[in-house]
Amino acid sequence: MRDYSRGIIKQIEELTVENERLVQENRRLRAENRELRAENERLRERLENLETGVEDRINKSVEEAVRTAAAPFQAAIAEKDKEILRLKSQIDKDSSNSSKPSSSNGFKKIPNNREKSGKKQGGQQGHKGVRLNIPENLEELVAAGKAEHVIVSDVTDGEAYVSDWTIDLKTVTVFTEHRRKIGAPPKIEYGPQLKAAAVYLCVVGLMTFKRLSEYFHEISHRIITVSKDTLAGFNRGAAQAIDLGGYITDLLNGKVLHVDETPIKTSERPNPEGELETSEKTTYTAYIRTYSNKTTTVLTASPNKTEESVVADNILTRFHGIISQDHESKFYNFGSLHATCGAHLTRDLKGLAELQLLEWAAEVREFFLEMNKRKNEDVLGGKSACEPCLLHRFEERYEELKREGQHQLAEMVPKSFGYEELRRMVNRLDKHKDHYLLFIRDYEAPFTNNQAERDLRHCKTKQKVSGCFRSWQGVLDYCKIRSFIATSKKRGQNLLDSLLSLASQVLPAGL
Repeated sequence: MRDYSRGIIKQIEELTVENERLVQENRRLRAENRELRAENERLRERLENLETGVEDRINKSVEEAVRTAAAPFQAAIAEKDKEILRLKSQIDKDSSNSSKPSSSNGFKKIPNNREKSGKKQGGQQGHKGVRLNIPENLEELVAAGKAEHVIVSDVTDGEAYVSDWTIDLKTVTVFTEHRRKIGAPPKIEYGPQLKAAAVYLCVVGLMTFKRLSEYFHEISHRIITVSKDTLAGFNRGAAQAIDLGGYITDLLNGKVLHVDETPIKTSERPNPEGELETSEKTTYTAYIRTYSNKTTTVLTASPNKTEESVVADNILTRFHGIISQDHESKFYNFGSLHATCGAHLTRDLKGLAELQLLEWAAEVREFFLEMNKRKNEDVLGGKSACEPCLLHRFEERYEELKREGQHQLAEMVPKSFGYEELRRMVNRLDKHKDHYLLFIRDYEAPFTNNQAERDLRHCKTKQKVSGCFRSWQGVLDYCKIRSFIATSKKRGQNLLDSLLSLASQVLPAGL
């Protein structure tokens, strides 16, 4: 029994030892299992990192390969886009957004460049209308031989009546016989009425000598035929009779002088030696220049547009007031005060904003339009000068906009799209600040040079109708006659009466 007990105890002890060994082994295995799990997690995380890294490297490699392959195409596309913008900015230039003349617009549809005024369409309040009526001084006109009063009555004397009127013109060929003592041989000449009408219809109505000859032939019921040479002689005589000295004196005595020039086509012009040269199968380009103010116009002709030709005119060289001009460099060499045209500037700024996509230009344009609007309001209100504090704010705003333009220019890449246009405009505003602000500093200085533009418009119309001048003498005659007519119109004089007075004095007979 003891042996059995001892055997049991020994067996228990052995089982206990084995159990402890198994417990230790289990603990070791659990520890190894935890380590293996941790290692597994590390390996899994590493694998995920490797997969992500490989994917990133693959993506980056693909992106780099695509970027490298596409770079030449993108550069080419960018270059094409730049060229498209450049060409588009050139093609879209017209008289509304640049200094190009309206004659260069072609058949493009040009948008209305005028700013909205808020006024209704049609005649404004105070506008002098035109209607059919009977002049109050009819009897005086009849007595002066300027009108006839014909009465056709359907009523008897003393009977009440109302008057219906018909206004008409009557053309009758008048043969006036002057009887004198025998002496000089008899002569036949055209009268001043016909001469004045011929000059008017030719220069103002732009009728050719051929059509004018036909007109007089028909209107006289085919009684008279005025030759083309005779009609040319009327113009020649009228030009010789006109003395522009008084007109020039009027211009020199004024405070503001508008000046501009326009090219014309002519078959004949003087060369540098002063000799006339005639073109063959083509035409020459010459220039008509205007000097004008509100009451006077003087046109001159030059074979070129150099500064020497301006000196030869001898007008700007003697003028000491405000010169209104279109930013023509040679004109800055004359006088001391210049009111550079704001209309040309705002058109150029509009072109920069629309064609070169420069928002800064639109801001500058709005600033100038705002100043001009304020000036117009002051003038309508009877003010003769800008308020000092407001003028100071305008001056500061001008400098601020100029600095913004310089800053934007500094951030642009040289030779990039719009760079040169912006550079020129910034330099222009910097160099000519006093010229562009003169209109707001001195209310007598105009904002635009439209006066000169209007005085030259007839020259362009004539060229469209006639094509070109046939002789240089014809150009000179046209300039003198047109100066006379434009000045007479500005001064409220009747053009036919002015030409009639001229014809009655000195126009040649014209056989």
